[in-house]
Amino acid sequence: MQKRGPWYFNLMMGGIQRLPLSLALGLGSFLGFLTYHLWRQRTTIALDNLHRVWVGERSGVELRQIVRKMYQNLGQGLVEFLRLPLLTPGNLRDRVSIEGMKHLEAARVQGRGVFLLAAHFGNWEMLSAVIALSGIPMNVLVKKIRKLPMDSFINGIRRRSGVNPIDKQNGTEDMLQRLRNNEAVGFVLDQHANATEGVMVRFFGQEASTHKSLALLARRYKVPIVPVFMIRERPGFHRVVFEPALKLCKGKNVHDSILDDTQQCMNVLERFIRTYPDQWIWLHRRWKS
Repeated sequence: MQKRGPWYFNLMMGGIQRLPLSLALGLGSFLGFLTYHLWRQRTTIALDNLHRVWVGERSGVELRQIVRKMYQNLGQGLVEFLRLPLLTPGNLRDRVSIEGMKHLEAARVQGRGVFLLAAHFGNWEMLSAVIALSGIPMNVLVKKIRKLPMDSFINGIRRRSGVNPIDKQNGTEDMLQRLRNNEAVGFVLDQHANATEGVMVRFFGQEASTHKSLALLARRYKVPIVPVFMIRERPGFHRVVFEPALKLCKGKNVHDSILDDTQQCMNVLERFIRTYPDQWIWLHRRWKS
């Protein structure tokens, strides 16, 4: 039996679920607005990142507006995450449109499973639940949270939404079995990687150390990579976009192939982030290297 976290987390979730959706989303936006003003350290990091990639292209006012909207999106995303167990295929159709599902279906024809390339973009947690509710066996690679009550609470919501969390550190065999079962495995690839786990690629025109594990696993097990993003159109309404599977390198030089495939992944992420900058999480020091 899976733990669902301590009573006070469940009490909070129950309260959010009892509110009308519009009121709950309004509360989420307000929490995001407060966080923008109170979490000054992270707000500064977000603005530093934006100045780094859009120096001379956007004004300071525009960049602050992006950060404010980002926080509001995060607040709404938190509320939507707490309400994920309420999602059904029926109410999903009213609020989420899906484009390019044929690309995911085509990739699964190979029978080797599929890696879904994603980012901390839009509502990435809801994205996994939407895919699961669409009839695709869905797994996500997750980093274990040190605070165990929070970890069990979050993973409990994922499981109740039809999503199977796989521990990044100890879940390799589970992941490979899921791929052999022709399931989907979500892989978020937008954070800094240390020197042993990453390769240097270009991201927004600058060198950024990026995890090489996705490209390495895709090459080793011949698993296709399909990019997918959930875009918030307006409060409570989303659009899911699947792109065609990446054309992965098949050269004999493993290092060069991994480098090229990882660069491909980052090019896709950058394209979506440039189009919808307020939907990506700029709070992480992405260019530490």
